[in-house]
Amino acid sequence: MVAVTSFLLASTGALLGGSLRGSPVAPRVSVAVRMADDFKVGVIALQGGFREHLNAIERQGGVTGMEVRTAADLAEVDALILPGGESTAQGHCIVESGMLEPLREFTASKPVWGVCAGMILLADHLEKATGQPLIGALRIGVERNAFGRQIDSRYREFKLSGEAAEASLSQQSYFIRAPVVSELGEGVEVLASLPDDRVVAVRQSNLLATCFHPEISNDDSWLNFFLNKVVGVDSSSQPLPNPTTKAPWQFTPADDGYGSLAVKRAFPVFQQGGVIMDVVDGEQARIAEAAGACAVMALERIPADIKRDGGVARMSDPKMIKEVMAATSLPVMAKSRIGHFAESRVLEALAVDCIDESEVLTAADEDNHIDKRPFNIPFVCGAQDLGEALRRIAEGAALIRLKGNAGTGNVIQAVRHARSVFSEIRTVCAMRDDEVFVYAKNQRVPVELVEQVRSAGRLPVVTFAAGGLATPADVALLMELGCDGVFVGSGIFKGENPARRAAAMVAACAHYRDPLKVAEVSTGLGKAMVGLLEHEPPASVAALLDQQLAGKELRNAENAIGGIDASVAA
Repeated sequence: MVAVTSFLLASTGALLGGSLRGSPVAPRVSVAVRMADDFKVGVIALQGGFREHLNAIERQGGVTGMEVRTAADLAEVDALILPGGESTAQGHCIVESGMLEPLREFTASKPVWGVCAGMILLADHLEKATGQPLIGALRIGVERNAFGRQIDSRYREFKLSGEAAEASLSQQSYFIRAPVVSELGEGVEVLASLPDDRVVAVRQSNLLATCFHPEISNDDSWLNFFLNKVVGVDSSSQPLPNPTTKAPWQFTPADDGYGSLAVKRAFPVFQQGGVIMDVVDGEQARIAEAAGACAVMALERIPADIKRDGGVARMSDPKMIKEVMAATSLPVMAKSRIGHFAESRVLEALAVDCIDESEVLTAADEDNHIDKRPFNIPFVCGAQDLGEALRRIAEGAALIRLKGNAGTGNVIQAVRHARSVFSEIRTVCAMRDDEVFVYAKNQRVPVELVEQVRSAGRLPVVTFAAGGLATPADVALLMELGCDGVFVGSGIFKGENPARRAAAMVAACAHYRDPLKVAEVSTGLGKAMVGLLEHEPPASVAALLDQQLAGKELRNAENAIGGIDASVAA
C-alpha cells in the first residue's frame, strides 16, 4: 500500500503522481449489458440510510430494490449497495446477523457499491485500528471521520477522473461525518477527489465506493453509473422527485451548505434503523459502541435518576461531555433545557454532533422553545402529536423524538404518541387542498410543512421513539409502528446485564420484523429495570432501589406498590 498524497488527472484515467507509482490501475472491465427485467439490487438494511437508496432504485426502470437483513436475503440479489450510516453499528449488526462471511463471498465476484460507511466496511484496513469488522474486499485504506464532527459536514464539490469524468457524473454531494481514502492498492482507479487531492471515490473491478451521498443529493447519476458501468444493467431512470416533498430531502445548498437546514437534516438520515443510548461516562459510551449503538447521548444523570433525585435538571458538565466524546467514535449528542439557548450555544461550542432540547431536563422558558435555525448543528426535539412535531420542525428541528415517559421503563406513552402521530399523518394524506389550510391554521404550523407531510406520507424529518423502552420487544413494537429508530436510556443501565441488554436492543431494532430473532436476543437477559406505572410517583420505586432488593423479594415489593394501572384497565 502507498499513501495517497496527490495524483494527476489524465485523459487515459491513469494515476501518474510520483507517490502512487507502483499502484497500476486495473484494466477497464468490459461489462456485458443485460436487460434489467427481474434484476434485484439489494441494500443492506440493518442500519443507516438504506431507505433513500431503495427510493432511488425504485426510480430506475426494470430494476427491483430489496432490503437485505440476512444471509438468505443476500442470496436472492444480483448486486448490492452498502449504505451510509455508522460503520461500527453496521459492522456489529453484520456479524450478529451471520452475514460477514457471506458478504465476503458476494463481494469477491458480484457488483457492490459502498457509500460512506459502506466504503469503510469494504476497505481492507483503516488508518486507525478500531477492531471493527471489515469485509476487506477493496484494496484501500480509509480514514474515518476525516473531516471532523457533524459541525464540519458540508455539501462539497470534487473533481472527476477516469470513467467518472467520461460519464460526466455529478461533481457535488453531501459529505456527512465522511471518510476519505488514505491509501490505494493495486488495481484501484480513482474516480473523484477533492480540490486538495484527497480521494473520495474509487473503483476496483466489480466494486465501487464513494465517501459522499448522492442518494440524498437529488442525484441519480452515480447510481446510474453503478448500474450501467459496474453492474452492466441497461436501466432507464425516471425523473427526480421534487426534493422538498420527498422526505427528508431538501434543495441542494447554493454554497457548501455549512450549517444549512439540508446538511443538518442529513445527519439523522444515517442514524435510521439504529439505537441511540444514554451514557453517563466514557466507559458506558464504550459499552454502547461495542453493542452496536449508532450514537450516544451524554448526560450526567439518566432519566430514572433524574426522576428519583428530583430538583432542577440542567445541561451536563462539559468535562463529562468531553470525556464521552474522547471515548467513542460514535456521534455524541447532549441535552439542553427547553428554551435555554445559552446552554445550546455551549454545546455547539463543544462541537457535539446533535443537541436535544429536552423535556427530561427542567424547562428554562415556559413559553418559548429555542430558535434552532441559526445553529450550525442539528437539534432533536420531542413531540406528542403531529402539530407539536411540525411546530418543532418549523423552529429548525432536524430530528423528532416521539415523547415517552423517560426513566420509567414503561412504554405506554411512547406507544400512545407514536400511534397519535402516525394516525394523524394518515388523516392528512387523505385531506383535500382546502382542508390542508384549515389544518395548518388550527395546528399553528406553516402550510408548506403540512403539504410536505401529505406528499411524502411521513414527517419531513427522521422520527425516533423514546421514553420507557426497557426490553427488546419494546424496541420491536415502536419500530413496527413506524419509527425510524429508538432512543434507549435508563432501560439499559438500570437493568441486569447492561452490555448484553444493549446488544439485544440493537438486534431487535435491526430485526424487528422477526419475532424469533427478538425472542432469541431477549432470552436470559435477566431482570429489566424496575418500572413505574403511568401515574406512579418515582419515590415509590426509588425506595426499592435503595433497599437493593432482588429476585422474588423485589417482584413481591413491586407488586405491592403497583398492581394494574387503572387507566389502562379501563
